[in-house]
Order: sequence, then C-alpha cells, then structure tokens
Amino acid sequence: MAVLVCLLVLTLISGVLVKLGVAYRQQVRAQERRLQAEWLAESGVDRALARLAAKPDYKGEIWEIAAETLGRPAVVTIKVDPPTSPGDGRVVRVQADYPPDPPRRIRSTREVVVPNSP
Repeated sequence: MAVLVCLLVLTLISGVLVKLGVAYRQQVRAQERRLQAEWLAESGVDRALARLAAKPDYKGEIWEIAAETLGRPAVVTIKVDPPTSPGDGRVVRVQADYPPDPPRRIRSTREVVVPNSP
C-alpha cells in the first residue's frame, strides 16, 4: 500500500512539473512572437522612410514576408497620410502582424511623423 501511495505522489508531482514546463514554453513563444512583431513594425517604419526618400509620393504598401524567412509568415501594413495642413509633416502608420492569422497573432503598431522636406 505504501508503494502505491508513493507512486501516486510521484505521478502527481510529475504531472505538475510537466504542466509548468508547458506553460513556461507557451510564455516564451508568446514573448518571441511579441518581439518579432515589434521588430517588424520598426522595420516597416525604416522601409517607409527609405521609400519616402526615394519617392516623395509614396502612399504605403502591404509587405508580406514569407514563412521561409522568419519561420512563420508575417504581414506589415504601411500607410502614409498626407499632411493635414501646409506646415505639417506626413504621418507614417505601420501595423505588423506576426503571424498574420489568429489565434496566435501578435500585432504591433508604430506611428511616426515625417517632417516636410524644404
């Protein structure tokens, strides 16, 4: 009887440890997706600034990144709004989704005001 009780206790402890390990792994993967989405949003801002420097009438784009590049697909949506008044700059809005489909999607957004060139 004592052996069965010991086995039961060991089984319960093992189950709890496995459950904790799975929860930790999910947490780490969510953090990985969150960081990747933030980096993609920053890259989207850099891409928009480079495109604006090359082509001042750039309006934005949808930048799709293949799964082979990052391990999962990603979508970065870039929108460039024109100035609302003559002295204002253009507003660059970037939204990065990694991966693009729910339920594991992480979304990161950035907004930058680009001053008008003299």
